[in-house]
Amino acid sequence: MSVGLYKYNGDIYHDAKEILSENIASQRIYEKYLKPAIKELNIYYFQDGGEIKKENLDSVIVELESLIKWIKDNVEGSEREYLIRNLENSKKVILESAKQDGVFYIF
Repeated sequence: MSVGLYKYNGDIYHDAKEILSENIASQRIYEKYLKPAIKELNIYYFQDGGEIKKENLDSVIVELESLIKWIKDNVEGSEREYLIRNLENSKKVILESAKQDGVFYIF
């Protein structure tokens, strides 16, 4: 399993179709690194089960930048590069799609 960033063309709970899917991390890497970072940094939006709305965008970007810094300071090797690449990509995707209505989901 893995944790990803998703967007749908409608209400996720009522027959919506997936229009965006971006990998954040494998479940193992999420549990090992991101979950402790999220707890330590008091991350609210950018976590498993999170919903990101247009009005939360500024806070989400701050959270992502905090997570990226935490990864740079606390993770080494290929897992570090993997997480930084995926978090930077998630940030880019969110910023590019933020002008459109809708909600991003993380699960």
